[in-house]
Amino acid sequence: MGAAEVRGMRVLWLCLLLAPASALAFEGEVAGSEISLGGIAVGATTSEVTKTLGKPLRQQPQTDFIDLDYHYPNLQVSFSDGVVAGLYSDHRKGCTPMRLCPGDRLDKMRSLYGAPIVANRETGQFYEYYATDVHCWLKIAAEGEKIKSIAVACQP
Repeated sequence: MGAAEVRGMRVLWLCLLLAPASALAFEGEVAGSEISLGGIAVGATTSEVTKTLGKPLRQQPQTDFIDLDYHYPNLQVSFSDGVVAGLYSDHRKGCTPMRLCPGDRLDKMRSLYGAPIVANRETGQFYEYYATDVHCWLKIAAEGEKIKSIAVACQP
């Protein structure tokens, strides 16, 4: 066997070994930079949100981990201790940084982010993508093959 054949065999074995591991390692995971909707990211302050989106239509105090909600036409922004700890949109303009939006088809979601984790919760079934570097995730609800809403949920 010549040097080129040996090198080819090594590359083939390396591909065979790494392909299944990489497929499993990234299922349901996204970069932390994707944990954002409508240009607002987890960790932004109330003043940063107001600077970006303007004055909210309505402010609603809460009494739990989430202590304040700002309501905008395209987005609901939830705060905990003055920083964004959750986001929700069912509006066409409430998109992720990679431009996944409510109203898009599920095949677009899969082509952008890969296979999701399917979570059956009390409130229904969701397609979820967990951030690799923050304790938050994208929580996507669907009706049929279309995205109904996208939320960013965080663990307290």
